[in-house]
Amino acid sequence: MGVVNERTLRDLEYGKVLELIASHAASTLGREAVLALEPLEDLEAIGREYALVEEMREAVRRGFVPGGLLDIRPILKEAREHGDLDPEKLLVVADFIEAAMRVRMELSSPRYPKLSRLVEKLSDQRSLLASIRRMIDEHGRIREDATPTLRLLHRQRRELVRALTKHLRSFIDSHRELVQDPVITQRGGRLVVPMKSGAQGLVELVVHDTSATGQTVFAEPASAVRDNNRLRELEDEIEREIRRIRVELVARLHDEERDLLRDTEILARIDSLFARARYAEKEDAVIPALDERGPVELVEARHPLLGERAVPITISIGDPQRMVVITGPNTGGKTVTLKTIGLFALLAQAGVPLPASPRTRLRVFRKVRSDIGEEQSIEQSLSTFSSHMKNIVGILGEADADTLVLLDELGAGTDPQEGAALGLAILEYLLSTGATVAVATHLTPLKNFAIMHPEVKSCSMEFDLETLSPTYRVLEGVPGSSCALIIAERLGLSPEIVERAKGKFTAGEVKAEEIIRALMEERSKLEQARRKAGEELSRAKYLREEYERKLERLKDRRKAELGRELVRLEEELRQAKREIERLISVAKEGGLSSRRAALKRLEELSARLETLSPRKTGPAPKFEVGQTVRFRTTKALGVVRAVEGERVEVEIKGKRIWTDPRELEPARSPVPRTAPPPQPEVRFKGGVDLELYVHGMKVQEALREVEAWLDKLLLSGIRTGHIIHGKGTGTLRQAIHEYLKGIPFVKRFYLAPPEEGGEGVTIVELE
Repeated sequence: MGVVNERTLRDLEYGKVLELIASHAASTLGREAVLALEPLEDLEAIGREYALVEEMREAVRRGFVPGGLLDIRPILKEAREHGDLDPEKLLVVADFIEAAMRVRMELSSPRYPKLSRLVEKLSDQRSLLASIRRMIDEHGRIREDATPTLRLLHRQRRELVRALTKHLRSFIDSHRELVQDPVITQRGGRLVVPMKSGAQGLVELVVHDTSATGQTVFAEPASAVRDNNRLRELEDEIEREIRRIRVELVARLHDEERDLLRDTEILARIDSLFARARYAEKEDAVIPALDERGPVELVEARHPLLGERAVPITISIGDPQRMVVITGPNTGGKTVTLKTIGLFALLAQAGVPLPASPRTRLRVFRKVRSDIGEEQSIEQSLSTFSSHMKNIVGILGEADADTLVLLDELGAGTDPQEGAALGLAILEYLLSTGATVAVATHLTPLKNFAIMHPEVKSCSMEFDLETLSPTYRVLEGVPGSSCALIIAERLGLSPEIVERAKGKFTAGEVKAEEIIRALMEERSKLEQARRKAGEELSRAKYLREEYERKLERLKDRRKAELGRELVRLEEELRQAKREIERLISVAKEGGLSSRRAALKRLEELSARLETLSPRKTGPAPKFEVGQTVRFRTTKALGVVRAVEGERVEVEIKGKRIWTDPRELEPARSPVPRTAPPPQPEVRFKGGVDLELYVHGMKVQEALREVEAWLDKLLLSGIRTGHIIHGKGTGTLRQAIHEYLKGIPFVKRFYLAPPEEGGEGVTIVELE
């Protein structure tokens, strides 16, 4: 039966809480995985689950979202049963594979060691993905160039349609008086011309259709029959090739079915962890301390289904008091307290963070059993009492030291004296089993039992006698009073009647009620003082967090301002570089006057480039001539050769440059006398990659890579290269093309042919 049975799941509304958590999942896979969560019995397994949740929570804080996790199980089943699929469904599989690759890439990090081990189990489906993307376009159609055979058939079809169209247009021009409408249309896969109905006897035609009025026939001239027949043959051959491609892809899919199904399970688990982490972030939930043995301590526990209405509950059960008896007036929150205790036990063992204080502690139970009725009155039928008693009999038969038992309104539903006697016997038996027990009751004998027994803790639900309403707070160590006589008197019942009612009690009962009431009032004052202290502590915590948030916002603003400054400098440097290239070209090709003008402009640009540096704030550090310094950004070492106000001349690798002293920092390491000769890279021609991969980069990052790569190509004497930017939305491709238009030594650039990457690759040719 496991940790919990159906009755307890229903009593504790476990399924409803899982529904709430599942709403935070990113896919139906994750939702199903959350709804399938079951409490575990193994402490180590629970610990592993919580460790994964904690890592996922950190990933969520950093922006991780497992997008695109589609459920491909129905598609795999259809492929297995029918051997064929619509290309659109194969695209869904491709999207799923890409989503799995993104999840693996984002979670494969030393920051998430346990999640990394989980996503490493995902299968490598790059080959299948490449096949699907190569053969199916983004609209879900088989590409015309999916295979050499299909490419040839489509070319032959285009040529034939072109020739046939030309022939039919010539026919239309020659028979204007017989043509109803000078257009070429299609009927039954054949190209035809709308002709007047009387044309059949005047020219040799093959009629394929007639208009509703009968005035128009759609016919092909006899001279076009042979080409139309060939066109139909080509259409059939194309359909057969497309069918063959689809069957081939589905066969590939079938071969990978086992791995893909395992991938869906892993990704469903990932999304389940994501849902629990998002829930924890939203509800400020915590991972409780868990033990095989030990007490249950709920601290400021909030029932998940009550939302903002939840009043935090603090209650503990443990050695030597393994049983807690909760008393107090009806509708005071006893049932909610019982449900919160049981629900938190189940959620913790299912690896779900709990909306409570980090001081919350729980133990692992092998069984959780409950009898919680919704009735708030003792006027119940015999059948209801029988139902509850039958359930309690089952609980008593299973109870042991690893069981959590929750009993609501024990002893209700029958004669109060008999119910109290039965309740006492049940409590004594449960104590003998060693079970952890929480009981709610309003019967006085059970209250007295809780007060007198050393292994039982007496608790009550606080009741505000001024407002005559419950506060739903648990008061530990104080038995509850029904408050019936006080409430009746406050509501206007005659004092004479109230006194007469009190006279029905024995002296001991009256004294006990007075003691209980005094204890409750004292406890209430202590609680108010504690709450005030807690509010002050919360206020201090809030002020500290607000200060930290403001500090973070200030840091972010400084980063943003620095980023904008770097973009400005980058653009100025790029423009300066373009002008320098133009001036060099002028100096090479122009006359003496042109060269002098170009050199003068180069000197001006050089002076301008000297001043280009991110604006610094704060006092400039002081350096001495001969001092070894390091550039903060490049980490290059140099020696100070001159100091003029807030400018410093630094010699680096035999060259001298002026810079802002805030760009420098003192360096202990001496400047190397000679740098080791660079080792040539031999992976590609001239030591330069002939292909530049910028797919997935941001625009500014990609343009920097393109700029550096073009310089290398030019210096190496290479005249052609490929930029791989991917298709995507086309934004990156457009930005790269706009940039290439402004480079004077770029002779031309164009998209690669389909077999070399098509719209995802740009070929660049240099002067």
